[in-house]
Amino acid sequence: MFTPILTFLAVLSVLVLVHELGHFIMAKRAKVWVEEFGFGLPPRIFGITIGETIYSINWLPFGGFVRLHGEQQEEGVTKPRRAFLNKNKRTRISIIVAGVVMNFLLAIVCFGLVYSFSGIPRETGVVRIVDVASGSPAQNAGLVVGDLIKKVDAQVSMREY
Repeated sequence: MFTPILTFLAVLSVLVLVHELGHFIMAKRAKVWVEEFGFGLPPRIFGITIGETIYSINWLPFGGFVRLHGEQQEEGVTKPRRAFLNKNKRTRISIIVAGVVMNFLLAIVCFGLVYSFSGIPRETGVVRIVDVASGSPAQNAGLVVGDLIKKVDAQVSMREY
C-alpha cells in the first residue's frame, strides 16, 4: 500500500533536487551568493556550512529550495555585488530557467537509460505471452508463458519467426 506513495515521493524528490541543482549551478556561475541549498521543506533537521553556503536537510521530505542573497528584497542585502536582484535581467532569467533546463536534461538521461536496458520497441508481427493469471480465460484456453501468438481470427502475421 505504501510502496506507490514511497515511489512517488522518491521520484518527486529526485525531480526537485535536480531542478534546484540547476538554479544552484547557474547562481554559482553568475557569482550570486547562494545562502542555502535545502532538500525538503523547513524546519531544518541538519545543516552543514561549506564555504559560504549552508547545505541542509529539512523535515518535510518533498520539495527543496535554493535561497539566493537578495532574492526577495533589498533591505537585507549585505553583499550588493553578489545579490540576485542587482544582477542584470539576462543573468536573473538564466538562473530562473536553469531549473527547467535541468529537468529537461534529466528526462533525456532517463529515456536514454530506459532505452539502453530495454531497447527500442519495434513491431514484430507476433505477441509473446509473458504472464498468465491463474484462473483467467487465457489459462483456461491453454496459453502458457513463452507462447507466441501468430494468428488471431484467421489473420496470420505477415512475418514468420
